[in-house]
Amino acid sequence: MSSLESFWDATVAFWDDLARVHWSILLIAVACYVANLVLRATAWRTILQAAYPEGRVRWRSILAAYLAGVGTNAVVPARGGDVMKVYLAHRAMPGAAYTTITSSLLAETLLDMFIGPLVLLAAYFDGKIPHLPALGHLAAFEWSFFASHAQWFALVLAAILILAGVFFTYLEHHVVSFWSRVSLGLAILRTPRRYLRRVVPLQLVGWVMRALAMYFFLRAFRIPAGLLDATLALSAQSASTLLPFTPGGLGPQQALLGYMFRNAAPASTVLAFSVGMQFAVTLTSVVAGGAAIWITLRRLPWRAHRHVAATPAETP
Repeated sequence: MSSLESFWDATVAFWDDLARVHWSILLIAVACYVANLVLRATAWRTILQAAYPEGRVRWRSILAAYLAGVGTNAVVPARGGDVMKVYLAHRAMPGAAYTTITSSLLAETLLDMFIGPLVLLAAYFDGKIPHLPALGHLAAFEWSFFASHAQWFALVLAAILILAGVFFTYLEHHVVSFWSRVSLGLAILRTPRRYLRRVVPLQLVGWVMRALAMYFFLRAFRIPAGLLDATLALSAQSASTLLPFTPGGLGPQQALLGYMFRNAAPASTVLAFSVGMQFAVTLTSVVAGGAAIWITLRRLPWRAHRHVAATPAETP
């Protein structure tokens, strides 16, 4: 009976903490999150424009494609939203190759590949995330198998990389035009000054918006934390995207955030923060992505597009 009472008390405390959110601060956090998406979409548009300098890449079309991809990633695991990004961007750029648009996403995430690991290392050495042996014991952490079988995971990863190398070697020898289309998506990297001037600043400001969003989410749920803590907490989002087996990184992200702020507030408050933030971000992404898909395709994703055939004029 005592365990049932403890469960009931924890549940009541969780819902009480969730209901005590500061809504005005929560809206600021959501606004910072959306600002980050707009900045990143603008940077992607610049990369695509460098790939096809002779044509016009419309900002609003690429913004819609980016938002649609983010919204899809919020509900579909394994980065399924990237397919939506590529499809809608190709729709806005009919002459572009799918391969080029896909490779442009690599240039768009290049800075993340540098900053993300730095944030993870900073959080690791600061004690915000647990060391590897304890990583698999976190509640709701989907990496438990990999953390407990690190050697097997390394062997499997090496095998995958070798197979990928063989596959791309095959493509290099048999599909010459494939690499030319890939290189178009990375064209902006051949002009580093343009990349550093037109893309990097947008993405850096985007990271600042992400840190501010995390800070205001913490404040909205009454967790005492500074901007540095909020920045280090971004490592939870970075870690959850390394193995995207769940929509929006659900599960690993909550486990890491719960560990990070375990001493800053009661467990029910930290849980309310992690769940509430995930819900707010997911809802915002889905609404923005759904609106972008509807505006772009003039229909909701699950409704069939009906083409009304024009009836020819009757001849007397």
